[in-house]
Amino acid sequence: MKSMNEHFMKLREGLYFLKGEHNGRFPYSNGLLIEGEKRVLVDSGFGLPLRQKILTSGGADVIINTHYHFDHTYGNRYFPKAELWAHPIDALAIEEREVFDLFTGFGKIGEIPGKDAFPEGMEQRPVARKIRDGEVLDFGVLKLQVLHTPGHTPGHISLFEPDTGILFAGDIDLSSFGPWYGNAMSDIEDFEASIERIIRLKPNVLVTSHADVVTDGIERRLREYGAKIGERDEGILRFLGSGKTMEELLGARLIFRQHPEPEKLYRFFEQVMLEKHLQRLLRQGKIAIKEEHKLKACLAVKA
Repeated sequence: MKSMNEHFMKLREGLYFLKGEHNGRFPYSNGLLIEGEKRVLVDSGFGLPLRQKILTSGGADVIINTHYHFDHTYGNRYFPKAELWAHPIDALAIEEREVFDLFTGFGKIGEIPGKDAFPEGMEQRPVARKIRDGEVLDFGVLKLQVLHTPGHTPGHISLFEPDTGILFAGDIDLSSFGPWYGNAMSDIEDFEASIERIIRLKPNVLVTSHADVVTDGIERRLREYGAKIGERDEGILRFLGSGKTMEELLGARLIFRQHPEPEKLYRFFEQVMLEKHLQRLLRQGKIAIKEEHKLKACLAVKA
């Protein structure tokens, strides 16, 4: 692999890693550039400097969105001639504001937060091609296999280049925070299954949306990343003890540790992720709901 400059890294012939602003940290994301029969971007949230370079050097024919989140789709608007490709489930949320609200759950907290990061809001643009699990995308210079890897979002995809074993895993991102499933349509069990699927694939190079390219210890890194889910389960069980209310759980900040501005948004993410863990622990019979007062439900570790 060869670094062309601080933003472009050649992964193989015709395939380049695009490093987003602030090292790809939210509200930006990393992406890919494919120089083949079509000029293809994988995600478009890398920020202004890279966007200008790509626009002045010919733009893009296709944008593949790994999922519908703004930090991956916001740049789509600057490539109006490019076709959008996405998984059919997340395509619904890219095309329609109402579906976006449903998938995220933002309807509970009013308008879409993050105006500073995404001042023009949602584009609501048609997705020209719906790409599905197992489909092989042939760009001449290389082929990419589509892997449906849900959990982060229901239509999240990863892209695998089999000749060299390069995998772009999107927001299965190996961040120190761990798996993020803070939207209404996110799913913990699906996320765990997607991590296991990637481990079984045994990629030689792992590229993600919010971290540097990984070439060593990939399976170990993926297992440590996935283990964060179980660690959160255990942390919730320890805190619950003989009984805590949802407000007490939220106040303990067991998921995010802190709620930066906009605090309302991070409190929302905290609540959504806590609720998913509590539902999972209830299904497993590890906790129970008890009534302390008429209007105050309390959760406790099951004896």
